Amino acid sequence: MSTPTPLRCPSCASNLKAQDIDAARGLITCSYCGALMNLALPAAATGAQAAPSFAPRPEVPLPPRLRIAKTERGVELSWRWLTPVLFFLIPFTIAWDAFLLFWYSTAAGGNAPWIVIVFPIAHVAVGIGLTYFVIASLLNTTRITVGPRALEVRHGPLPWRGNAVYERSQVEQLFCKRKERRGKNGPHVSYELWLALRNTRAVKLVSNGLEEEQVLYLEQRIESALGLADRPMAGELPR
Repeated sequence: MSTPTPLRCPSCASNLKAQDIDAARGLITCSYCGALMNLALPAAATGAQAAPSFAPRPEVPLPPRLRIAKTERGVELSWRWLTPVLFFLIPFTIAWDAFLLFWYSTAAGGNAPWIVIVFPIAHVAVGIGLTYFVIASLLNTTRITVGPRALEVRHGPLPWRGNAVYERSQVEQLFCKRKERRGKNGPHVSYELWLALRNTRAVKLVSNGLEEEQVLYLEQRIESALGLADRPMAGELPR
C-alpha cells in the first residue's frame, strides 16, 4: 500500500496539517506562514457538513478613538495610541528607571566591583524598552490610508515597526482575529486586523491595543473603500 503524499504549502513548502484545513469554509491556512488557499476537495470528501449560508456582519458604528476622513490621498482612518493603561505604565516606568539611576549612581560613587555594574544590564534593556513604549504611546498615531493605488499603514511620529504599503490590486480580503494569551494574572485578549493578499499570503495589518468593535469597523471601512465584498475567512472572529 503506497504512502499518501503529504500536502505542501505553495508559499513556504512546509507540510500542511489536519488542523490547517477548514473544510466547512473551503479554506486551508498554513500554520507555519499563514498562507491562505482554497480547498479543492468537496466537503463530502472530507467528511465535513455543508457550509452554513454566509451572513454578512451588521454595520459597525464609528467606535471611540477612531477617526475617519477623506483627504487628497484617499480615505484615512486613524487613532492615537493614548489609552488608560498608561496611567499605570507611566508611574511604573518612572519607578523602574529611578531605581536603575540610583543603583548606578551608588555603584559609581562607591568603587563597586564589575558584577554590580553588569548584573542589572537586562533590567536596563527593559527600562529602555518601557520608556520608549510609553513615550510612543503618548505621541504616536496610526494612520491607514486607502488611496487610488495602494493601502498604506504608518505609525508616527516616533519610529515603530509595522509601516507598510500594499498595492491595491493585491488586496483580496480583510479579516479580524482574536488572540488569547495566558499569563500569571489570567488570560489577555487582543484583536488584530489581517490582510489576505492575492499571492496567497496573509499578513497582519495592525494589532496595537484595539478592541473588537474597532478592528471590525476598520475591516468594514477599508473593504468598502477598496470595493471588496465581505466573505468568510479561516480563523476570523465568529460571526
